[in-house]
Amino acid sequence: MANDTYGDVNTLIETIFANFTVDDKDIPVRFLNYEGHEDAYIVYTVANKTGVLRADDDVQNYLQTVEFGIYSKGNYTNIVNEVKSKLKANNFMWQPEGDLEDMYNVDTGYYIKVMSFAIERSI
Repeated sequence: MANDTYGDVNTLIETIFANFTVDDKDIPVRFLNYEGHEDAYIVYTVANKTGVLRADDDVQNYLQTVEFGIYSKGNYTNIVNEVKSKLKANNFMWQPEGDLEDMYNVDTGYYIKVMSFAIERSI
């Protein structure tokens, strides 16, 4: 998919991850919140805009950062690899310096991996 520089980044992400499967399992991908009960799911958040390029007092380009929280009750390595692959194929850049340390939630039983990606956007 080409970089849709004029569209909404949420729409772009929803298109990239429509019918997302890993190891023959459907992985729901939702904006901000997931209400289901799957053993693995992804929640993404549009984080910030940086690296703004201006010309004649108008914004021309910027980097849009998006954080992806991968939640899994088991090994999430294949999910992480597939998320990276899909996003890189759609002009997102992985920003490992924005990733959080791996976590485990004792109350829910989910392992959590938060990854940061950015895409160049144009106005």
